[in-house]
Amino acid sequence: MLVFDSATLPTRERYGAIHDAITSAASATFMAPARGGESVHLRMQAWDLGGGVEVIDARCSAHTLRRTVRAGDEQPTYLITCGLKGRGAHHQLDREMPVRPTGVWGTDLTHPYVHHVTDTWTTTAKVPRDLLGVPSRLAGPAFQHLSDSPLAPLFHRHMAEVRDVAGDLNPVAAASLGTATIALTRALIASVTDDDRLNRETTGDILLLQVKEFVRAHLADRALDPRTVAAANHVSLRHLYKTCAQADLHLEQWIIAERLAGAHEELARPSSAPVSIAAVARRWGFSSTSHFARRFREAYELSPSEWQALNRRR
Repeated sequence: MLVFDSATLPTRERYGAIHDAITSAASATFMAPARGGESVHLRMQAWDLGGGVEVIDARCSAHTLRRTVRAGDEQPTYLITCGLKGRGAHHQLDREMPVRPTGVWGTDLTHPYVHHVTDTWTTTAKVPRDLLGVPSRLAGPAFQHLSDSPLAPLFHRHMAEVRDVAGDLNPVAAASLGTATIALTRALIASVTDDDRLNRETTGDILLLQVKEFVRAHLADRALDPRTVAAANHVSLRHLYKTCAQADLHLEQWIIAERLAGAHEELARPSSAPVSIAAVARRWGFSSTSHFARRFREAYELSPSEWQALNRRR
């Protein structure tokens, strides 16, 4: 949801409005633009995923943000930020974290920080510390190394998907997305700590996230099944099923549902000529067109051809 766009304001009003918007979103106490006039800009979107979890997407001209903490002025909250554009540095607790495209860094809002960047684009998960279950003594040192985590690319992709879909979700679906964001954030932090307990607690979450990432990347492969998923993630089939069961995920049915969702979306796209139902079925990993059509009708109460024709009329 778009919450602020400085392009809609007269130039003379922009700085004050940008200052209020960005300091509120980042819980900062001061913001200074690197230049003035019409070149000062901010476009911000935000989505509430429930339970105090927010995702904030911001595109802003070069600036410095500063936070001085006053006792009791902020609920213990972490910001985990993905860089998409711009460079600079984020300073907190005598640690300097580079700001760069593809980078990930963290902020503990119970401590002061200074953030200095060029024109930038970031997406940030704002998560209450109690909800995440990671104490400051572990999170603070980990925040400096989040970009080095093997889960950092997955976190980037997840945040991009949140941007794409969050505005279209009902509250129940948004809450599920919030739960997934919490799990991935916790796993990301745990992956760069040496805390045995936290690593044990997040092992299942990490495997499940990696499994989902692998499946989505290989939906077109007709050979995709639980055995290939287990082998690709270097776990036994039994361990894979146990992890999925703990998350109430029925793997085979979930794979079919993801394939059907992809086909459902493809058949709804406008095109100059009808796309072959058989070709769509093959593209999404179904070896039998009749099986695809039956499962599609069960899921969406329309046949693939009926759904395609309905969208062509629209």
